Amino acid sequence: MNASERLARFVAETESVPEDAIAQAKRALLDTLGVTLAGSREESARIVADWVREQGGRAEAALLGRSFRAPAADAALANGAAAHALDFNDVSLPMRGHPSAPLLPAVLAVAEKASRSGRDLLTAFVLGFEVETSLGRVIGEAHYALGWHATSTLGTLGAAAACARLLGLDHGRTQMALGIAASLAGGLQQNFGTMTKPLHAGWAARNGVVAAELAARGFTADPRALEGESGFLRAMSGGAEVDLEPLAALGDPFEIPSSGIGVKLYPCCYAVHR
Repeated sequence: MNASERLARFVAETESVPEDAIAQAKRALLDTLGVTLAGSREESARIVADWVREQGGRAEAALLGRSFRAPAADAALANGAAAHALDFNDVSLPMRGHPSAPLLPAVLAVAEKASRSGRDLLTAFVLGFEVETSLGRVIGEAHYALGWHATSTLGTLGAAAACARLLGLDHGRTQMALGIAASLAGGLQQNFGTMTKPLHAGWAARNGVVAAELAARGFTADPRALEGESGFLRAMSGGAEVDLEPLAALGDPFEIPSSGIGVKLYPCCYAVHR
């Protein structure tokens, strides 16, 4: 079983997640909702929300802090950009990024559109978090050292996995969603300090929704888009060999209660808090 299939089967076929993982997901959800509402007042978030409103489309999902709804992918974009606008997001050390900023906006939008339960949303969140952090362990420090913004790159894959779960995709289509997301992932540290940095989280959330919805319709990708010779992991680590061993232990234990989530006390880089 290759890495892409292992991740896809884990996301699609895990029947339940432990209660301590659900408790941590609730904590992350509450924190990120507050951070997003606060960030929605920022100019960068307002510009994105105004752009989304101008595009029109079906009223499928809410924009936090706004009085209108939008297509699910666009709502995820706006909420993700707001979530990261103040740099107040929670932190995962194995991911080397902010797991909830792209993940929660994506699952909120798809859960609302698809009328999924709160428990479904939390389960999908936990599984998406597992994808973000396990791939963070695989790709290591080289990814960040090359100038990639892991919140955006790994966040795209986590969001796609979580949305695939909410849409009830089988492991084959979940694998396609991950493959699509691998080609949609991006985000450069050179844009830190500008409005484009929070846009990274929004675009990751949006692309996760798009990847899952396309896969649900039968859209395809290479089944080895993650671990292939020209795949995501190799390309995003500068061509270095990567250790896939962390994927052998998916869910044993779950990352969210074990490695945990760092909730910020102040809206600045987490390293400054320590």
